[in-house]
Amino acid sequence: MTTTIKRRPQLRIALNSRCNRACFYCRPSGEASSTAAGLAIDPDDLLFFISVAARRGLIDVKLTGGDPALYDPLVDVARAIRSDTSVNALEVISRHPLIGGKAAALAAAGVTTFNMSIDTIDPELHKRICGVDDLPELLAALDVLVSTTVPVKVNTVVMKGVNADEVMRLVTFCETVGVASLKLLDVIEDLDGGTEFNTVRLRRKGQVLRLEELYLPLEQISQTLRETASSVAIQTQGDLGHPMSVFTMPSGLKVIVKDSQQGSWYGPICAGCPHFPCHDALMAVRLTADLRAQFCLLRDEITVDLSDAIRSRDQATLDDALGEVLDVYAEAEFVPSGRPLLHAGGRR
Repeated sequence: MTTTIKRRPQLRIALNSRCNRACFYCRPSGEASSTAAGLAIDPDDLLFFISVAARRGLIDVKLTGGDPALYDPLVDVARAIRSDTSVNALEVISRHPLIGGKAAALAAAGVTTFNMSIDTIDPELHKRICGVDDLPELLAALDVLVSTTVPVKVNTVVMKGVNADEVMRLVTFCETVGVASLKLLDVIEDLDGGTEFNTVRLRRKGQVLRLEELYLPLEQISQTLRETASSVAIQTQGDLGHPMSVFTMPSGLKVIVKDSQQGSWYGPICAGCPHFPCHDALMAVRLTADLRAQFCLLRDEITVDLSDAIRSRDQATLDDALGEVLDVYAEAEFVPSGRPLLHAGGRR
């Protein structure tokens, strides 16, 4: 079935369930709902799902994880997505040096954007944040990505008391190495959803004890960028997500600021949620490594298990299930800025 979506969310696919890092602002399964270690989506299952999803209008696809660099069939899957489906935008998101060794093949396969997560260019701070001492290797991989001429985006999570004072240095760095854009993200301060794992990670790193203590509103950074930018625009991810300011610098670098205080999309599925109003809200359809459709970052109990339909190649059932999933986004409404800050005493 081919359909026109009233509001088109992006499609984010967690190819695997672990990244072999332990960034203290993230959780073991990354953006996906809680999933067991060692999982990876079967390539044939993935391509079947994407073919059905693309006919439903989900043609903006981001491959995440875990980490795609650790997904062995990544190049073959990327090639098939671009050649055998109607997907017209394919982004690979990684923070692992191994992505550099796959860069040329991924570019040839038709990947339209590379996205590398780099929170600092200070080697010691990098080690503290993610638990791995490999910043030189990561930056070397970034150079390889840039050399493919596929547009490269750097993602940076801005953390109070950690790397906030490094933002303008990162802007200069990105201009120097030739990336197309730098995306600054605020900390998802409710990502723990009331669990303890982030607190344990933070304590182990010798940092703050709660995620919200890392949160920093990005308006002051936006103001600094506004003073030097050649132009300013607003964009969203798909038809949902936070409105993001895009500052085009004189060098041509685009600095994108994702600040949750600019508003989010919520729907009837959010009614009665103990986390409302949450940080991320409704902004993407996510497929987890164990083949569940995930609406938001915080509620495992409302995920939709698609595994039977995918593995049995039941196109009709999968199409119907995706239609119901997309109805959730069609009913979403935008809630402007004013979400209470956790550190200011607001409730989740």
